Amino acid sequence: MRPVLLCLLLIAPLCIAAPLRLSLQSEAEQLQFHYRFDDSERSEELMFSIDNSSLNNHFRQFRALKPALMQQYLWRDLREHVAKYPGVRLRRLASKNALRYELESRDNSTLLKLDTELAQLLVERRAYYLHQYYYTELTLPWGTKVIIPDHQRLMQDSLTDLLPVATAWHKKLVNITTRQSLAMLTNWVQQIPYQDLTDRNNSAGASFSPPLRLLQENRGDCDSKAVLLAAILRMLLPDVKLAIIYLPKHAMLAIQLPTAAEDMTVTIENKPYLLVDATGPASLAPGQISTQYRMYTESGQFGYQLL
Repeated sequence: MRPVLLCLLLIAPLCIAAPLRLSLQSEAEQLQFHYRFDDSERSEELMFSIDNSSLNNHFRQFRALKPALMQQYLWRDLREHVAKYPGVRLRRLASKNALRYELESRDNSTLLKLDTELAQLLVERRAYYLHQYYYTELTLPWGTKVIIPDHQRLMQDSLTDLLPVATAWHKKLVNITTRQSLAMLTNWVQQIPYQDLTDRNNSAGASFSPPLRLLQENRGDCDSKAVLLAAILRMLLPDVKLAIIYLPKHAMLAIQLPTAAEDMTVTIENKPYLLVDATGPASLAPGQISTQYRMYTESGQFGYQLL
């Protein structure tokens, strides 16, 4: 099956979290973030500063994945390889959705050998380009093979840049339980405005905002917010296992923490994981997810990536 580009969208729930207030102030070579937000009917503040160099260089290589451009790169690689074989002609065939070609040579043994080499070269170079631009392929339970941002690498490679954010949160979460800390963090991320991506459905990857970009633009979609929350949790709770859950048109986090009977969970590698949907604007506590997604999580119809 030909891979497709996955676009993660969200139908906004009815229960809306209170709006978050953010002020940004430039200070020398840093940008100061000052948040005011509501948590359990109490007003909270959060402040941190991030170097301008970090903001400017944060995942500069990440961009919307354009299949036509990738096909051009792959075609170039094929031509360079075939050029090593005198007397062989490589001709590209018309196709909108895939790279198709044919080989011509009077030597059938050379054709068979080269055909095998080109097939392998395509696999290797395709993987290389996806990795270079922070993308990965995933086969979902309902049979769709998708190309998505590599959320695990994006999270892991964000940790250094997000250290000021995690440090600010660590100071706020002293002397409260892990579950309370998770609830407060999730509530903050939920209140960051949700980005409407309906006009960007045909540009895979354009919907994803790496964590610092999300914070600076003060908006993000479901998988962008999931990666931001996961990165902060990774630094605050380094021994807790995390996963990102893929549902039709949605993504959320799953965290291996003790659960209560009323919590919504999924089973990953025979272990229960607590579901956490940080997307917003719905104010959903850890262990709560929208009804429209329960049919998938309860029946095991979800994909996942360990983080």
